[in-house]
Amino acid sequence: MPDDLWLVAPEDAYAQWQREEATGADRRAFADQSIVQHRSMFSRFNDYLAAHHATVASYGADHLDGFFTDLAHDCARGTTTRLRYLKLIDRFTRHLVNLELRADNPAAQMLVNENWPEDEPTPIYLSSEDDARLQAVCVAKADTGFKELRNTAIVVLFLASGVTAAELRQLRVDDLDMDGERPTVFVEKHGPRIARRVPIDAFAADVLRKYHAVRRTIPCATQWLFIATAGGKPMQPDTMLKCVRAALSRAGLTAADESPRLLRNTYGRRHIVAGKTNEQVSNLMGLSSHRTATRLRQTVDVGATRGGQV
Repeated sequence: MPDDLWLVAPEDAYAQWQREEATGADRRAFADQSIVQHRSMFSRFNDYLAAHHATVASYGADHLDGFFTDLAHDCARGTTTRLRYLKLIDRFTRHLVNLELRADNPAAQMLVNENWPEDEPTPIYLSSEDDARLQAVCVAKADTGFKELRNTAIVVLFLASGVTAAELRQLRVDDLDMDGERPTVFVEKHGPRIARRVPIDAFAADVLRKYHAVRRTIPCATQWLFIATAGGKPMQPDTMLKCVRAALSRAGLTAADESPRLLRNTYGRRHIVAGKTNEQVSNLMGLSSHRTATRLRQTVDVGATRGGQV
């Protein structure tokens, strides 16, 4: 990768760096879901810099302060969002210093004064009202082309089944069953997540039924449910991320993490609000423990205590 790609196309440079070089604190490559989330976070920071006439090579401590002031509006109390962003910014800025594209790392000193909270962090999710707003814009219009229909179907499947980005990428045409009264999607075991057949929430049925019917008519060499090219290549994390961000923008919504994880958490929380147990929600999400469901339930309990949505 040419070093100057960071100067002319920073999001492309970051994506390539994530794929080929970046590692976590344990020196291991990041998981697919983490990569999608990190690219969403980097994109938000880069958008802020562009809006304030700065770049990843020129930003200073004042830009960091302004960015985190803006970010605070989308972060619930008790989350680790600020620290996660700071660690991400520090990580790629150190890389730019090593490439001699920067002389300093403003994030490093700020990171020294940060600590992980002792309690479990609050997951990022859409409130029930914002969930409904997103659902309302995820519809299939009569004149919708294949690409737009596919992108909408990706978003509603995240939002209506709680699958991860890595799981959605591996779905095949026959994994989506739209023939019964209650459509379902079969998700194979992926890493620590168990195999499961998930009922799809009703609001997504129309879009997914239309997409599934169109996808079946497209001849290609693979059976991936969501294809990026006519040759049948599976969707890339960057494209799925853009689908989510575009849908949120259409609904007039912003969040600290505009990635599939946001929609997955929203799905889990929606089912907790509807009365499902932690065990039921964990099973729907393919989780072997109840940790995530417990954290999501705490956000519902706090909202009830305050007499409204959080």
